[in-house]
Amino acid sequence: MNDALMYFLKVNIAIALFYLFFRLLFYNDTFWKTRRFYLVFSILLSVIYPFVSLTGWLEKQEPMQAIIVNYAQLQAVTVTPQPKSAFTIENVLLGVYTLVSVVLLVKMLVQLVSILRWKLKGEKKYVQETEIISIKETIAPFSFFNYIFINPALHSEQEISQILAHEKTHAQQMHSLDVFISEILSIVCWINPAAWLLKREIRQNLEFLADNKVVESGFDSKVYQYHLLQLSYQTPEVKLGNKFNVAPLKKRITMMNQQKTKKAGIMKYSLIVPLALALVLSSNAQTIVNSAKKTAATKTKVASQPSKKNQVYNVVEKMPQYPGGETALLNYINKNIKYPKTAQDRGIQGKVILRFVVNSIGKVEKAEILRSLDPACDKESLRVIKSLQNFIPGEQKGKKVAVWYTLPITFKIS
Repeated sequence: MNDALMYFLKVNIAIALFYLFFRLLFYNDTFWKTRRFYLVFSILLSVIYPFVSLTGWLEKQEPMQAIIVNYAQLQAVTVTPQPKSAFTIENVLLGVYTLVSVVLLVKMLVQLVSILRWKLKGEKKYVQETEIISIKETIAPFSFFNYIFINPALHSEQEISQILAHEKTHAQQMHSLDVFISEILSIVCWINPAAWLLKREIRQNLEFLADNKVVESGFDSKVYQYHLLQLSYQTPEVKLGNKFNVAPLKKRITMMNQQKTKKAGIMKYSLIVPLALALVLSSNAQTIVNSAKKTAATKTKVASQPSKKNQVYNVVEKMPQYPGGETALLNYINKNIKYPKTAQDRGIQGKVILRFVVNSIGKVEKAEILRSLDPACDKESLRVIKSLQNFIPGEQKGKKVAVWYTLPITFKIS
């Protein structure tokens, strides 16, 4: 799995979690402004959190870097996978996914063109001291950013007052921006049902905000609700706009008549903080696990110093030598190590740092991972190191002794 696919999965998992969180905790409350923030912020956070890395911070906390330089280090080995055909199942699926996204994007662009067409076709007028785009055709009133589209001939003065109060709320509070964000989400993450559900909740919540503003402006709620029902037969021409008669009307009417949620209930929105933190930690799970392993290994080495008899040296007068020299050693590793397919499929790249002992009879032992990359890469690296033939042992003061070695192995997808 490559980095782009991993990022995509993280984003979609976060979107699903935020939507479930919304349904469980916030779905029936009346904090519409706070809900608006939550819904938009959840999308933005889902896009951003995979980029938050704890690697740099963790490495600063670890004594591992100081340990590595204490051992003789061999030249780094770079492992690359064998070239694969471009025609794979993964590429075909990616092509299909991209095609659907392109179709949805074109559909959105058609809607934008439609709005532009209505703007050019309509006439700017002032109605009840509000600038509108007057349309002669029979359309449902709607707004798009600062533009309000309406056919004044279809409505009474009182109805126009209600419509303008509603649509001005959309325009003044920039609700079209939320609509755009939700549209882009459904285009990019169309395969994720939570993306469409989140989009629906965003659109509905914007209508709750506008409906509430109408009622707060002094209009009779029953008359306003009846007006909405009268316009329900009109099919909106533009799906990107904020529509006066957007469905489902039953939910909007229910929300207008619902008792306001107690102010103390707004505190539950603070739960987004631990949820966001949990996502960041889960995104860095492998880094955290590796850090813990390294720290534990460090403490073990400090606690168990070897006796003089079994001492393992870091540097000796005559270092161990692989038969044929270091070039032969690197050639052997390059020839025998394989890039694990599971790591390739997940796009895993990076460096594994191992250490091992060449003992007093030249045998390789105590091979272990100093810096982990991926379980499959770690396992393959250890397998190859343990398969090495005997070295010519190192010597100190004429005696054959055991010596530590470190070996960096880089796994890189070309």
